Amino acid sequence: MPEPGDLATFPKEAKCMSCHIGIKTDSPAIRKLAEFYKNQKPVPWVRVYRIPEYVFFSHKEHRRAKVGCESCHGPVAEREVIAAEKPTSMVACMDCHERTGASNACNFCHNP
Repeated sequence: MPEPGDLATFPKEAKCMSCHIGIKTDSPAIRKLAEFYKNQKPVPWVRVYRIPEYVFFSHKEHRRAKVGCESCHGPVAEREVIAAEKPTSMVACMDCHERTGASNACNFCHNP
């Protein structure tokens, strides 16, 4: 998992391989990851979610609020490939904020 900063970005191959050296080694995706790591080449990650530039989203704040990765990304430990699992529309985000008690004030996610 990447460091939980404002932008999670993508993890370094060495971070992935610190666990995957012995976990799911029979997985084709992990074999491919190991090959990139061995050859010291970056993985050509594919972005799963994209939000508009005018929306502020912080992985760090969501982690601080104890929102787990699986809330948006599904059970990642069980997946071969990560795909968009939930909509990133304003309505979907506001529904989640309402369910979890987070603010729905405009300036919570938008610059004034």
